[in-house]
Amino acid sequence: AAKVISAPADESVRTGFELKDGEEVIEQNDKVQSVLEDLRVKQIFSQAISWDRLYGGCLVLMLADDGGSLEDPLNLNSIRKIEQFLVYEPQDISFGTNYYYSDPTDPRFGTPQWYTIVGYNGGSFLVHESRVFRFDGDTISNRIRRMRNGWGGKIFDRIAGDLMRFDGSLSLAFMALSRLSQGVLKLDNLANTMAMNGGEELVQKRLQLIDMARHLMNTLAIEIADEYDQKNITLAGVETIIQEFEQALSAVTDIPVTILFGRSPAGENATGDADFENYYNMVSRIQQRKLRPHLLRLLEVLNACSEYGLSLPAEYTIEFCPLWNASEKEQAETDKLKSESRASEATALNTLIQIGALDASEARNTLKENGYYSIDDSLDGKVGINENSSEEEVEIPTGIGTGIQ
Repeated sequence: AAKVISAPADESVRTGFELKDGEEVIEQNDKVQSVLEDLRVKQIFSQAISWDRLYGGCLVLMLADDGGSLEDPLNLNSIRKIEQFLVYEPQDISFGTNYYYSDPTDPRFGTPQWYTIVGYNGGSFLVHESRVFRFDGDTISNRIRRMRNGWGGKIFDRIAGDLMRFDGSLSLAFMALSRLSQGVLKLDNLANTMAMNGGEELVQKRLQLIDMARHLMNTLAIEIADEYDQKNITLAGVETIIQEFEQALSAVTDIPVTILFGRSPAGENATGDADFENYYNMVSRIQQRKLRPHLLRLLEVLNACSEYGLSLPAEYTIEFCPLWNASEKEQAETDKLKSESRASEATALNTLIQIGALDASEARNTLKENGYYSIDDSLDGKVGINENSSEEEVEIPTGIGTGIQ
């Protein structure tokens, strides 16, 4: 259960991100990353996403040095630095009826303007919404959200059934293991003995003595007319059933069995690539929907802090680093496939040239457009006779093997 909550949260911040202007990384990127590392932003946002999944939301309080109190709106014009971040769960957060934006023309209409937070020591304090990053949990209906005081869905709302069924399968498997071998004792004249006064206690005492003897000496002493037999229970199929419950839990959580249970993909030629692709797509959704908006706002605040000396450009984008990188073997296989593809294309171009469907210049243009090769066409169509000659340059058809030197 803990891994279902924490694994995607940790993965979403593991590789980090870069600030780019188009395809180029901006100059301030390294400086920004250094500030974020000092403020432990990765750890804070990983905890926030974990609590967002567990509790259906949370608040990240930003303790900023801007000359104002927690109740005042954050003043970006006088902010010096950020002291630290603190994460609070919904149970420690409340908002009074008079703490909402009440102007219908305000885009923030109906949202809390102040939050009352219960601190770690039990005391409460008031915080303006501009000083917090709010995570709203999973998507749920407005009716249920109102019942939860504005907080969203929890991961366990949709996985509780599968989680309990998997837990039950392990319990039943353990019970079957504990009863793997069952002794059966056939007592002579059992019915008449049970009908006697005190017969039931007599039979129980006899069974206890036999069971004690079996445990101590592994030897049984019974009447000639009695019969003792050992029945063994097979566990065939139990492992398959447990694996089916594992697959069901993996499907509802979007976390591969390899990560959730530490078990390698089963089956011939199984690699688990499709499972990991679905998992990384889920983590990417967390990055785009949960992290990106808060990171953009955080960067705006950091850029306004006088102590950090940042000067971010007017326009830039956040690009999350790849969640998965190919191994050397996989990269070599990819390069080999690309090389074979280019060889096939070159063979096809050569065939088209031979049958007259293309000339050499058109083939060169095709290679240039594909970007596989660096082709210098600065002298195409022109041949200089002599720099000191009075003759003009001669225009010739572009091609290969013109015979002119």
